[in-house]
Amino acid sequence: MAKANILVIDDDRVILEMLNLALGKADYEVVSAQDGESGIRVFKEKKPDLVIADIAMPGVDGYQVVTQIRAMDADGKHIPIIILTAHEQSVMREYAQELGADLYLTKPVTPRQLIDKIEELMKPAAS
Repeated sequence: MAKANILVIDDDRVILEMLNLALGKADYEVVSAQDGESGIRVFKEKKPDLVIADIAMPGVDGYQVVTQIRAMDADGKHIPIIILTAHEQSVMREYAQELGADLYLTKPVTPRQLIDKIEELMKPAAS
């Protein structure tokens, strides 16, 4: 039985394939999108448990993805969002977090590091 359903949004096909493979091996169900616009569409259809998105994508970028997902979170269900990007500038990190990203990771990240972070974000809140 799968742990969680994860949506990966990245315009780099190689990154998508690597994340699909690594997360699948860790028993996650993975759906992917190659741009922000289709990522938002898949988010609405599949209602994933967690989203991993790049920042720099053509058209709808990662910031817009975060903003739109947070607008859809208005029903009170907070879907964790991980930004996974090559951009290390602190201003980009701060902006993503202001918009509602839960975690900002810079590439390269090992599959184990990413899975550890996913597991941390997916832990139920202590009551």
